[in-house]
Amino acid sequence: MPSWVGAVVAANYSKAIWHRFGTVTMSPRFYILATACFRRSLCICIGLCLFVQGCGRNCEPPSFSPIPNSDPSEVSSKESPKDRSIRVIDRLKREIILSSPPQRIVSLTPATTELLFAIGAGPQIVGATKHCNYPAEALHIPRIGTGTLDGTSRETILASRPDLVLCKADTHKPLIETLERMGIQTIALDSETLDELFAETKLLGRVTGHEAESEALVQELNQHRERLISRVASIEPDQQRTVFYEVWDDPLMTVGPKSFIGELLTLGKMKNIFFDSEVGYPRISAEVVVARNPEVILAPTSHMKQVDLSRFATRPGWSNIQAIVQRQVYLVDGDRVSRCGPRLLDALEQMIDCVYPETKGQGMKLP
Repeated sequence: MPSWVGAVVAANYSKAIWHRFGTVTMSPRFYILATACFRRSLCICIGLCLFVQGCGRNCEPPSFSPIPNSDPSEVSSKESPKDRSIRVIDRLKREIILSSPPQRIVSLTPATTELLFAIGAGPQIVGATKHCNYPAEALHIPRIGTGTLDGTSRETILASRPDLVLCKADTHKPLIETLERMGIQTIALDSETLDELFAETKLLGRVTGHEAESEALVQELNQHRERLISRVASIEPDQQRTVFYEVWDDPLMTVGPKSFIGELLTLGKMKNIFFDSEVGYPRISAEVVVARNPEVILAPTSHMKQVDLSRFATRPGWSNIQAIVQRQVYLVDGDRVSRCGPRLLDALEQMIDCVYPETKGQGMKLP
């Protein structure tokens, strides 16, 4: 009730009382009594009006919240309907909280760029490395450098006004710290197995708002893996061929079983001659390769420049290696095999074609 209405009601009530007693001849004692009654009535009227006014504004029926669930696992797994934030744990075990899917993403690895395009998030990329060359649309994204720690331009990243930068956990830690100090959110990625690749694909789907597409991609990749495993299932242990995979030529580097390329060799039933390495990508000597005498040599199509197959035989002592003698040296698409991305299983298929041509097709052989 408005305060002016209360005042009018109080005045009219007081006027009625005074009219009743004020028109009669009163003794002094009766006059005092009447005046006291009048004042008391006036105070009661005003007080009631103010009370009604206050209740009309604030006195709503009380609301009760349900008692929280006492099971912490259930509480943590459920988000409030009003909480639309995105929460993920990255490869550095950091909890990343985003208020909404980012629309201006900088990708610092070719594998991540391929994944983003594969789940439909390519249009959200505003910066990529000079090595991000697939798919063709990636070539039109502004470049922020080589993607290495020293070859990445902080100024160019800032100029692109990103709301998220996707980094590599093992090589970009100092850059991550710098960007975080500048208020730019980062997520560290670094998959070294197929299962980790699938998990990061789903993570990127949640982060970018393409969850359904990421789930579909993981299902497709899983099916591809199963087909390839089935393809080599009939190869017995004593039929498996020994393989040397060359990651780099100078310094000479290979793969151990703890790398994603090492996992490809295992899935394809190829015996990695450096199966005993505790390092993902160990440096080795040429003499050890000669001593272990692989039946097949695999290498990517480029070590920054096109690999020349004929040069393998010119290395000291290598002309006597079985793979050289029997012309079992093959090149595998460098972009596919060197990136833990959506085309990695295509690389495994090509490797199986090279090592076990009797199962399907032929590889890139020595001329």
